[in-house]
Amino acid sequence: MKRTRMLTLLAALAAGACSSSGPSSLEPPTGGNTTTGGNNNTSGGENTTGGDPEAPPIPDKTVLDDRVTSYTEALRTASLKLVRNLPTLQQIKNVETATDQRAAYEAEIDAMLADQRFTARMIKWWRDTMRQGGGAQDNKPSRDTAPVFATRVMVEEKPYTDLFTATTNTCPTYDGATNTFTDGNCDNGVPTHAGVLTNPGVMMQFYGNMAFRRVRWVQEIFVCTKFPAEYAAEPKQVNGADYTGPWPFESVATAPIDFQDTSSVVCANCHVTINRVAPLFANFNMNGQWMNDSQVETPTVPDPQKTVLSHWLKDGETTAWRFGEPVADLPALGQAMAADADVHDCAVARMYNFAMSKEDIVSDLATVPPEVLKPYVEDFLANGMNLKKTLRTILLSDDFTKF
Repeated sequence: MKRTRMLTLLAALAAGACSSSGPSSLEPPTGGNTTTGGNNNTSGGENTTGGDPEAPPIPDKTVLDDRVTSYTEALRTASLKLVRNLPTLQQIKNVETATDQRAAYEAEIDAMLADQRFTARMIKWWRDTMRQGGGAQDNKPSRDTAPVFATRVMVEEKPYTDLFTATTNTCPTYDGATNTFTDGNCDNGVPTHAGVLTNPGVMMQFYGNMAFRRVRWVQEIFVCTKFPAEYAAEPKQVNGADYTGPWPFESVATAPIDFQDTSSVVCANCHVTINRVAPLFANFNMNGQWMNDSQVETPTVPDPQKTVLSHWLKDGETTAWRFGEPVADLPALGQAMAADADVHDCAVARMYNFAMSKEDIVSDLATVPPEVLKPYVEDFLANGMNLKKTLRTILLSDDFTKF
């Protein structure tokens, strides 16, 4: 297919651009000139990098310029993604023979987005994305309710931020035979629910020492990056090592675990953020039920201790989402996440990767360049954070329909 051939050509271009004396090389150009001049046109019409005669020419045209729009090929790809089936012969003909192929393609996309198979597809996708799945058993909560809730928010075109701010019906169920969602509350004792942040299945699955696994889940699934999550404008030298966080280095605890240790790595680079979020999740027990005090443990020797606030932070420090954004409880955390531009970008990037058959943005490092993402993020914000509409925009874009 054209797309496969194009990737091969792009790989060849990339290999050529990585020559040892090229502009991206770690070695300086030959001749002692370490600055890069402007582009000059050669007599052959190609651009070259000024100042380095050995640099590869910059082509006036790339294989991306040779792409052509094919709504029939886009239809096949979209159908496999949205409903997990190839389009019917009639669907292909509807587009292929239409006077206005784009309008016909749009109509087919809209039909698939309304298909109950799309709902089932999104439940599977959210299960994979959230690393969740499985019904209730042995007095343990269902791990399906968070993916089903996220799917409902999407297919019913509710604001994406409901994932963090909804206070009711955050544990719905889905009947595939009738294509219906049934309301359901997460009855796990939480004073006020906050979307998936208080989901019992999530809290059960990611139970662990000091609630760190729960914080990592929130960060990686909804911000799309690993820790460290925050960086100061300039690093600070601490014991001969670079401390990069924006919070005071001394704000994290030193006992019973020394989060200010710098002997191997600078623990505080990650933990100045982690330790401010983790206490918010501490009251969920190993079955995801909310209790009146901390239910997580600090891994001390010889016996673990119940974790208390002083195990995470120094006296006088409070919980927060990010530097300058204090949050006192999980509903406040949900509101802070709902307003965070990084969370918005992450949602759109995950939809883009879904449409483009890319792997996970965190575990597989399938990141999306900001300049590629920008128009879709703008669309997402303009449409009221309707993730389904943004997916539609991606499926209608040149990125998806040109081959």
